[in-house]
Formats: sequence, C-alpha cells, structure tokens
Amino acid sequence: MKKIYLLLLSVISFSAATAQHVNMQDKGSYICSHRKANNPHDISLLRSPNSPRHKFDVLKYTIDIDLYDNFTAPYPHDFTATNIVNFKVDTALSEIKLNADDNSLMINSVSMAGVSYNHADDTLTITLDRLYDPGEVVNVKIDYSHNNINDNAFYAGAGFVFTDCEPEGARKWFPCYDRPSDKAKLDLTAKVPADVLLGSNGRLEDSTTVADTTWFNWVSRDPIATYIMVMSAKVGWNLDIIYWDRPSTPGDPMPIRFYYNDGENPSYIQQQLPLMADYFSESYGEYPFEKDGYASLSGEFAWGGMENQTLTSLCTGCWSESLVCHEFAHQWFGDMISPGTWADLWLNEGFATWSEAYWWESDGGYAAYKDDIENNADYYMYANPGWPVYNPEWANNTPPNSTLFNYAITYCKSSVILHLLRYVLGDEDYFQAIHDYATDTVNFKHKSAVTEDFIDKIEESSGQELDWFFDAWLKQPNHPEYENEYVITDLGGGNWKLNFWAEQVQTEPDFFSMYLEIYVVFEDQSDTTLRVMNDVNGQMFNFEFGKKPFYVFFDKENEIVIKEASLSVGITEDNLTQQAFELKQNYPNPASGVTMLTYSLPAETEVKLALFDPAGKMISLLDEGMKTSGTHTLQVNVSKFEPGIYYYRLEANGSSLTRKMVIV
Repeated sequence: MKKIYLLLLSVISFSAATAQHVNMQDKGSYICSHRKANNPHDISLLRSPNSPRHKFDVLKYTIDIDLYDNFTAPYPHDFTATNIVNFKVDTALSEIKLNADDNSLMINSVSMAGVSYNHADDTLTITLDRLYDPGEVVNVKIDYSHNNINDNAFYAGAGFVFTDCEPEGARKWFPCYDRPSDKAKLDLTAKVPADVLLGSNGRLEDSTTVADTTWFNWVSRDPIATYIMVMSAKVGWNLDIIYWDRPSTPGDPMPIRFYYNDGENPSYIQQQLPLMADYFSESYGEYPFEKDGYASLSGEFAWGGMENQTLTSLCTGCWSESLVCHEFAHQWFGDMISPGTWADLWLNEGFATWSEAYWWESDGGYAAYKDDIENNADYYMYANPGWPVYNPEWANNTPPNSTLFNYAITYCKSSVILHLLRYVLGDEDYFQAIHDYATDTVNFKHKSAVTEDFIDKIEESSGQELDWFFDAWLKQPNHPEYENEYVITDLGGGNWKLNFWAEQVQTEPDFFSMYLEIYVVFEDQSDTTLRVMNDVNGQMFNFEFGKKPFYVFFDKENEIVIKEASLSVGITEDNLTQQAFELKQNYPNPASGVTMLTYSLPAETEVKLALFDPAGKMISLLDEGMKTSGTHTLQVNVSKFEPGIYYYRLEANGSSLTRKMVIV
C-alpha cells in the first residue's frame, strides 16, 4: 500500500540524563577506575623496547629486598635488593633487555650469565657470557638499589610500605620485562622490623624473626604479570584469616587474608567472600590460586582498589561489597588470564565490571543484574568520549592513563558488550562459552589473552560466527540510533500483516548489526515477541497474523541497552481514519516495571500528560509539547514509584481525560 504520512508512535532514549539507578561513587568499577585513570605515573612517558614480542620468556623473579629502614621517620624511599631473573631463550641471543626506570633504580652489578651491562633510557641491556640457543634456561643476578624518591610505584610513609604498578610501574622497584604478556613466578624475601606484617603474591612460605627483625618469604605457585606483583606492609597491622572450602580439595580449605587498619571492620566482606567464591567458581571455573587476600592501605592509596594477584590493595576503609566483588572477579579476568597487550584491557575491566552486576543477580535475580547493567549503559551514554573499546594501536603505543582507564569506555561499555553477547547467545551458550574460555588450560588459564583469541574461543564454544557482533560493537565507536517504522494492514478474512522497517541514522559508524526483538500485543490482549537479525540498514521484516495487532514495541525489555530509538507508525490509505480525542487504559495494568500509555488527537495541538497520586498531587510529567494528530504511545518506567493507585491525566485544547493506574 502507498504510504501517505507517518505518525510518531514512541520515542525511547536511554542516557544518564534519565534517573540513575545507583550513586556511581558506590560502584566498585567506578572506584577502581578513578584511581587508575588518575594515577600520576603515566606510561605514555615510559619506553618498552621490543614490545609486545621479545626474544626470551621470563620464568621466575627471585627478589631479596631490605625494607627495614622504610618504616620509621623520615620514611625514606631508598632500599637495596637483588633480583635473579630466570628466563628461557626463545630466539638465539647474546644479550637481553629489561625495563629498569632510570630515575628510580640504580644498577650496582650484574653477575652469573651476565658479564656487562648498560643502563640508559629506562632500559637495562645485559651482555651475556655467550650466545644462548633456543630452549636454554639462563640466570642473571642483578644487584640494585632504589633511589630516595617518590615515583608513584613504590610508596613509603606513616608506617606503610607498598607497591602499586598498573600498568607499567613494576620497572620502578625491580628490573623486569614489564609487559603483561610475559608472566613469571615470584619468590620474594623481604627484611622488615619485627612489628611489621608484610603480604605479597602466592603463599607465605616462611617468616623468621630474630630479635627486632623479620624476614618474610612469599612464593607464588602460579605465574604473575609484573603489573600485579605486589608488596604491602605496615607497622601494627591487623590480620584476620578465614578459610574457603575449595570444592576440589575438601578438608584442605584455602586461606583468605585480611590486612586492615585500626577502626576498620571487614567482617561483612569476610562473610560475603566465600559466597562470591562459590558463585563465581560455578560460572568461571574454580578459583584459580592458592590463596586470596585484601590489604587496606594508607591515604597515599587514595581511591579504589588494585587487583594484585592473590593480594588486592584497597583504599583506607574501602571494604565495599561492590569494590571487593570487582577486584575479586579480576582474579579470574586480569590475573589468571592477563591481557596480552594493553589493547586487550577491556577483557580485564569489562569482565570485572560485568561480574558486579552478575553478583547482584545471585540474590536479586535478573532484574537486579539488569538494573546494574543499565546503570553502566546510562553512564556510557552520558560520558561517551567517542572512541571504540578495542583499539589495536594500543598494543604497541599505550595511551595515557586517562584514556586507557576511561570509565565510560573501558569499564561501562566493555561490561555492556558482554551483556549484549549474553543477549545474542542466550544464557546457556553464553555461560558455557565463558566457562570454556576461563578453564582452557592450553591457551588461556594462567596465561594471557588477546582480543582475537578470545573471540575465536567464544566462537568455538558457541558454534557461532560472531565477527559481525565484535566488529560492530567492540571495534566501532558510539552506538546505534534507530528510527524504526511499522505499518499494520488488514488483509481481510480476519488476517493482518505487520511490516516493520529497521533503520539506523547515526553517522559514525553507519550501522550496527544486532538481533532485534519486536513485541506485539493483539487486540485480544495476547502477545508475542518476534526476534529477527538486522544485518543491513533499512531492512524490512514482514509478519502475518490471524488476529489484529494492537500495540507494537521495539526492544520492550531494553536488552540493547546502549541505543537511541524511536518507533513510528505508518498510516496507509486503507487504514487512515478520523482520529478522536482519546486516552486509553495503560497496558499492562496493574503495572510493575514498564507500562504503555496511548492517546489519540484529532488535530495538532499542545498536550500535557501527567501522573498524579490519590491526593491529586502531580508526581511526574510524562509528556508535553506540540503533538501531531494521530495516535501517540509512551513507554513509562513505573518501577521508581511506590506500589499503589495513581491517576494519569491528558490535557489538550481545553479538554482533559483521566484514567486510573495500579502499580504493584
């Protein structure tokens, strides 16, 4: 049928301009990102020779460090240490290059297989005693000292000593190959005063106290990326140890250590962590390390948390459930599976942020999960800086921290992409694919992942080709803006046709492929949801029914949470009729989440549609302004209102209509 004109049916737009679900500063992902994005040691100033590939694989760092004098006033930052670097040769070589910050570290000597060295441009070049062939394992021993400077990686003050390295600060406290793809074991022995507790990665192999001195020896069973190697220590710290019953080793529970300051109370988190461990282990595979731990630090660690492997750093008093959940999820995504390059950071922060929402689902169901995801989507829509989540250039040229850790992109949009993947695959295939990825001991577990390998694994597990999804949503900036239309046509004999036209009008990029859900309510109040693949712009979908469609909605459940959308009804010659001034009963009624309000106008006029409580007080303005003749439908979220009886009133051209709404 020839289309004569269009009437605006509904406009649905999701952004942070709408009501926020929670205070952003309460979210663990936001607290985590704030510190990292504002960390003063900026890797854009650091050089990374041979990155991301190099000619050797570090197997282990054995560090012996003397911190005894750093805990008393004036809290100096200098110390002495040795580091034995154990590495396997991948390509025949006679020298190796390590990262060692010029300002922070002084190299005193190199021995064992090293015969000479040069330290310049933040690079320690060690000439070996001969040419080594692929497969040979070599040790070099480096005697070094840390200068008495505050370099924003090694901290000393007020009885605290700690390190904070992400993304490339490890080179400021020990010589290393400081890129996330080269993971190695750590054997750390630290000398401290006897009244100091010191934690690190892995297990506490030994602690020996002689007179006023203690030596702590921490040994990691599993390889660690350098940016999540850590020391955390304090005079007079409190320490609680609880135990989690690991499913694979009944009778041999795993310790979870809590280091905290006087006046803090981590007891609630101590109750929640075993529950989190059970919950995430079921979906991601069993918790992968020999311990877990949390350390509340000084005011110099000013905001948030840092997911150091098996010993998370927290800001003072920051025993927030959301923050601890975020950092705990990192033990799988970021620690067990580390990013191959900084271009792949979204795999860390996206999964950790998504896991916060997934944790709320454990108690509050899908609605609680979705509420948190929509909050992430709202923030992204509000603060979108206009670049894609995945930028392959970052693999070699790491951007400033403010870009790398941008909250809207690296955290919020990354988590939303995982939600959209869940929507595309369905729960069964999605959770199986994530489990397969996290438990793949050949390619990923205790190794690193780049984005393309992750995509390949999800495709392998789900049996679906997903380039269309990742190319659009991960590798393109921004989000779709839909201007969809539909037409309902009476075919006669009780049969009806629905034509649905899907069109995107954004400029950069011009299209996002996605499954669309079209929700249809019929005149007899029955309904159906139609799921179609929208893989080209300006795509027409045709449906026939044996009863009359009454309402048509696009993405009624708002699963495509980052979008702008409008839906218009097309009027044809066959169904063009005189419109009356009419206000229909909302549907569904009673309403609990989203309800639809429909009104009709005989001519273009100014309208006001508002919601009132039983006392006649207006509590929400639903719609207003100059409207065209025809039928107008609004999607209204009533979940923010208390259950009860309400009234909605339409005023137009000196007339008014009122109906009752029940919210449950």
